[in-house]
Amino acid sequence: MTTPTSLQPLFKRVAQQDRHDDLLAVIATLSSKPLDTVYQQAETLGMPKVGPFYPWLDETLLGKLLAANNLKGGAWKPCTSYTELPEIAIVMTDYHTDWEVGRCVLYHRNTGQDGKSAQPYVIDPYPHADPKLYLRSGVGNIAKLRPAWYIGVTELYRDAKG
Repeated sequence: MTTPTSLQPLFKRVAQQDRHDDLLAVIATLSSKPLDTVYQQAETLGMPKVGPFYPWLDETLLGKLLAANNLKGGAWKPCTSYTELPEIAIVMTDYHTDWEVGRCVLYHRNTGQDGKSAQPYVIDPYPHADPKLYLRSGVGNIAKLRPAWYIGVTELYRDAKG
């Protein structure tokens, strides 16, 4: 199933460059910055130059990296459905409990100004997927990426306004 052409995502997809930088690609997508810039920010905050990166991208470093991009995120929370998520979230899908790893995508509910209508979609940074799957919308289409964990994301200036 493909995403309708009428969907205009708020975020422009940034593709990950290797198998370990999906979370960094999601942050680049959220911040509208090149992936190399987010890499440099993360390295400045303590992430090593060579992956795998997940042992260093804990909630503390992730929080600092989000803040460096005018974003705020909380702790990883378990989930089983996209209906449980806030408006914008980093979602870990395809989670393997034995290895405690998965891959990250960006979820946006895209709630209309009426506060009732919503057009949820997922932006997948994985570069080897069929390009038709980079942007997925519709509950059934999104659910094929099984959510396991998420971090809600807000912009810092929105928080300051209340």
